[in-house]
Amino acid sequence: MIPGRFATIISGALKAWGIEDHCVLKTEGFSCLITLNSNVIVEVIYEEQSFGSIWRIREKDQKESIHPSVGAALKSLALILCPNRKVGRVVFAN
Repeated sequence: MIPGRFATIISGALKAWGIEDHCVLKTEGFSCLITLNSNVIVEVIYEEQSFGSIWRIREKDQKESIHPSVGAALKSLALILCPNRKVGRVVFAN
């Protein structure tokens, strides 16, 4: 993965969920900070470990969650940023 792809995945998810206009997204390398207008602050970090890739998601003042795939990470992120949205099962990336 490259930083540009990471940013595309996160910004594309926010757009697909219809919350892109309500968020401030600050990306730096393989991490980003998402601030929603309701003051929800979420940090997303992508890391490559010796055993594989992991995604770390931490909501302000909450315990960090760790996910082994982009699909699981996006599901967790969606539950934080738009909890009333129905959960999808397909992720498309190019």
